[in-house]
Amino acid sequence: MTIDELRVHFVNLINSYVVDSVVKARLLALVERNDVPAKGILADLMPYLSGIVSDADARIIKDIAFNFC
Repeated sequence: MTIDELRVHFVNLINSYVVDSVVKARLLALVERNDVPAKGILADLMPYLSGIVSDADARIIKDIAFNFC
């Protein structure tokens, strides 16, 4: 997974699961940084992912954790 793919996946996850507009804006700003803090973004996403996550999104989250954390 490349950094560009990481950004696309994070944007999709954030837009799909984060309902708080302030948190969403902060996370999207982190995604745009040159040094994407993947571990921190995943940590901030976890409370929103505690519900039902699709199998495809679960695989993406595992790939992100494996490659960037």
